[in-house]
Amino acid sequence: MAGCFDARRGLRPMKNSTLRKGGDVPTPRAGNSQVSPTRKVWSVAMRTITITAAILFCLMSATLPAQSPPTSSPPEQVQAVTALPETPAGKQFAAWLAAVNTGRRETLRQFISENYAPPPNGSLPVDQITDRQFKSFNDTGGFDVRKIAASSPEKIAVVVQAKRTEKWMVIGMTVGAQSPHNILGMGFRNTEAPADLLPRDKLTDQEIRDKVDGFLTKLVEADAFSGVVLIAKDGRPIYQRASGLASRTWNAPNRIDTKFNIASIGKMFTAVAIAQLVEKGKLSYEDTLGTILPDYPNKDWAQKVTVHHLLTHTSGLAENHPSGDKPFRQGFRTVKEYLSSSSAHDTLKFEPGSRLEYSSYGYLVLGAIIEKASGQDYYDYVREHIYQPADMTDSDCYDLDTDPPNLATGYMDAPNRTRRSNIFMLPVKGLPYGLGYSTAEDLVKFAQALGSQKLLDAKSTDLIWTGQVDYTEPDSRYGYGFIVKRYNGTRIIGHGGGWVGITNKFEMYPDLGYTVVILSNIDSDPNSIASKLREWLTQGLSRE
Repeated sequence: MAGCFDARRGLRPMKNSTLRKGGDVPTPRAGNSQVSPTRKVWSVAMRTITITAAILFCLMSATLPAQSPPTSSPPEQVQAVTALPETPAGKQFAAWLAAVNTGRRETLRQFISENYAPPPNGSLPVDQITDRQFKSFNDTGGFDVRKIAASSPEKIAVVVQAKRTEKWMVIGMTVGAQSPHNILGMGFRNTEAPADLLPRDKLTDQEIRDKVDGFLTKLVEADAFSGVVLIAKDGRPIYQRASGLASRTWNAPNRIDTKFNIASIGKMFTAVAIAQLVEKGKLSYEDTLGTILPDYPNKDWAQKVTVHHLLTHTSGLAENHPSGDKPFRQGFRTVKEYLSSSSAHDTLKFEPGSRLEYSSYGYLVLGAIIEKASGQDYYDYVREHIYQPADMTDSDCYDLDTDPPNLATGYMDAPNRTRRSNIFMLPVKGLPYGLGYSTAEDLVKFAQALGSQKLLDAKSTDLIWTGQVDYTEPDSRYGYGFIVKRYNGTRIIGHGGGWVGITNKFEMYPDLGYTVVILSNIDSDPNSIASKLREWLTQGLSRE
């Protein structure tokens, strides 16, 4: 294809992180801020936040704007800060960073053992903290200091960049006021590159291709990415690359047309289906669950929860993956079977509309609403009204026991830095909240169909692309099935998807014409790739 760079040949195959107790490193989140179940167990176990870390997070949030306008032309390459402040917190941070960047677990463990303050009511879990922080080194290759976000004698917040993935983070530390100034708490959160550190010159398409390919080569060589990256401009690919293996059993490489499990990216299809039915007058966003589904088990909650609440994750029916992956073992293939197996309707976790809590169960209920309003099976409706008009011929919720061709097997992290197939962690068939399959090329077609009003009229498209409630990612709001964010003055719309052995990101730049698709069949971090692409695609744009 003219103007398209294809790097397939000749190549071998943190919604934000939270602050956690005792120096806990955040679990990377995949696009939609979902985390794989194995990581979730770890995350939930360490969710308690110390008061000092919470205060530090407020300090970081208040002092580090996500994007600040540049005051002068930055250098072409961002330079690392060579000296941290000579404060107690600054000195401890410098010593911690040096220990992490050695890449030696025992060095890091010794530092933690000697410099962390033990909790008041127990012993310091040295090995647990060490393992988490050492995993961050393995994931990133260590950190370079880029900017001091906030500093006081006992607190510091530092903007760092990962050496290998070039991912940006804010790391904070609080130390004791008295010598030896032991570490009381650390906080970690993902962030975007500060806009004032971006170069001022706009990149050409060729320069973008070169930068992306060099970046991906580093990740592939470090076994940190397996999958497909596709960048399109006005629907035409300007860069595409497939890396890694779709099947280790058959030594089959990933290809540009390989079908990947897209996890929660599928929520966009459910949201578009709801918007279509609203356009046809068969639904209203303010309809209550009880009005549409009079047989819904909990009558009281059904009269409070609306379609709007379900679309925006504000319903209070906040079970993320309904009953975990247990129903997947039952071979369910219908929305009704999955709803019947869930107990999420038993409890309303909060008053509808009062806050956001990500809820895959809510999108399962939306699947039932689509069936009721349309009179069609959910899967048939999506095929007929979304995939077919958009010419998405390689997308579906396949029955996996029919052995559909050209699917990538997902490989999830396992002990001793190994990976195992995720086949026994998947449903037989995807659901309205995700876990169907698609290709990078089909997702570009989906973006084009939305932009050209093949699926919805302009008014409905604008509505689903309008942020309704603050989301967990930086500078983001959740619309109707789409995450809406701004970076460097640019609007970016899309969704991520994550499950064990599945990590994806899909982003549209409607005002620039770009579509970015990142599909991976390992437990990698697509946000680091997406973040770099945001930098390069918006670099040199005029900023308001």
